[in-house]
Amino acid sequence: MKNLRYVYLPLFLICLVSFLLYSQSEEKDETNESTHKVTDFQKAKRILKRFYKKVGTDFYCGCKFSEDKEVLGRLKLDFESCGLASRKDNLRQTWIEWEHIVPAHSFGNTLECWTKKDCEANGKLLRGRKCCRATDPKFNLMEADLHNIVPVPGEINADRGIFPYGEIEGEERNYGLCDFEINFKDQTAEPKPTIRGDIARTYFYMEWKYGIPIPENRRNLYESWDKLDPPDTFEIRKNEIIERIQKVKNPFIN
Repeated sequence: MKNLRYVYLPLFLICLVSFLLYSQSEEKDETNESTHKVTDFQKAKRILKRFYKKVGTDFYCGCKFSEDKEVLGRLKLDFESCGLASRKDNLRQTWIEWEHIVPAHSFGNTLECWTKKDCEANGKLLRGRKCCRATDPKFNLMEADLHNIVPVPGEINADRGIFPYGEIEGEERNYGLCDFEINFKDQTAEPKPTIRGDIARTYFYMEWKYGIPIPENRRNLYESWDKLDPPDTFEIRKNEIIERIQKVKNPFIN
């Protein structure tokens, strides 16, 4: 199964060349995000859209997607390419959304801005994540970190929420052929084996870079995932691209 990921390598290399040429051409524009640190989630999504729409497959299910011709700015999933189905929200499952592997709640809930009750910005009262976005540069940098963001089907993004990843007994499939399970009672999301190492190394990176603790009782599991699913060519090249933009790489990918 893991070898199937190499099928996408030629497409990835084409994307890599195109992306690097784009970055070099934009260096003349001092306001472009490719010449500056990625400082907020919106900038991060613009960069990732340009990259991933050329790679063309989502992280959780391996579904192909492309620009939606009817809704500007949307990336539309091809259900037939991977056997994806919706659990109950067919509309949201139609589009790609940008998932934080380590949820924003994990690195935001301990910040003062997240719990502040009298947060005001631009004449509006804000709470939680919105307050942090408007008032805390540190939160914005963490939320915009490209190492922690991947494209996934919208409904799965909503269903996973802030659940940590783990292993679930049985193989109940609520999303068609997509190998992704969620146990809502135990609040656990189980990804397919071929991306478990990617997820583990992202958690290690966010802990190393920002001091975000790995969820309780998950460290040993993620360490085993790291060993069972070592970095492949795609993950290594992606890490190199992000290093060019953010000036920091994930040291756990080698």
